[in-house]
Amino acid sequence: MTATAHALVGGAIASAIPNPALGLPLAFLSHPILDMIPHWDLGIGWRKKNKITLFAESVLDLAVGIAVAYFIFGQNLNPIYFLSCIFFSEVWDILMMPYLLWGWDFPPFSTAYSWQHKIQANTKLPWGILTQVATVASVVLILRAF
Repeated sequence: MTATAHALVGGAIASAIPNPALGLPLAFLSHPILDMIPHWDLGIGWRKKNKITLFAESVLDLAVGIAVAYFIFGQNLNPIYFLSCIFFSEVWDILMMPYLLWGWDFPPFSTAYSWQHKIQANTKLPWGILTQVATVASVVLILRAF
């Protein structure tokens, strides 16, 4: 999933579940569950990308995700809890970035890459974006029911 999709789910969790003892672990676990759903993201084909481009795309994706999640979910939340839920929903990819960008082939970076590589379910555009929209919308609707 894109960082934007993970941030939206993290923001939705923060909004729906005010207890950090429940919200933070749920945000953390949401990442691998979402990555098992067929999707497209900016990391596909990362070996062929210039590292600066990969970094810039990743940072922009994360910034957009945080901004949109804040606009939709975060305006009336404790900002520390809101950002913590987003961080916990993104930490799997954050740990993987040193492996992708600088070749840090040692734990926890190589472990994060290896584990995520095994669970990723990638698909091509446009279907990979449509699955994300449907998934994020479904998660938000389920969380709103709480």
